[in-house]
Amino acid sequence: MNYRLKQDFVTINERNNTVQKMKTINDSGRGPKIKIKKSIFITTIFHISSQDEAQQHLIKIQEEFRKATHNAYAFRLGNPISWEESSDDGEVKGCAGKPIMNILQKQELTNILVVVTRFYGGVKLGPGGLIRAYSKSAAGLIKIIGLKEL
Repeated sequence: MNYRLKQDFVTINERNNTVQKMKTINDSGRGPKIKIKKSIFITTIFHISSQDEAQQHLIKIQEEFRKATHNAYAFRLGNPISWEESSDDGEVKGCAGKPIMNILQKQELTNILVVVTRFYGGVKLGPGGLIRAYSKSAAGLIKIIGLKEL
């Protein structure tokens, strides 16, 4: 697991010195199954307000998808950001939780938990394939659910 405390809550765009406000999701939800080289990826997103709430959702996902090979996740809390956490859940180091976290950071999202569940289909995707699969799964559902500024 990767844990990181954050102190800043806004990003300054160096080109025009504008400040980007933090955003969160409109609602919690689950995306459609995505099949990539026989593996199935299912993304679930939750609006959260505490680390305990995130852990409760993770336990529920692990119980719901007991036969899943991996439940990689990332979450961010606070405005300003006070906590970031991600996990590859047994995938190649840096190829599952980190790509999900990168999506959350790039979109300046907070108070959000993203879990991407993988059912291994027998074909190895390699590091690049894993990064693309987890990123695509997370970004796709965030786009469907929509964002709002805090």
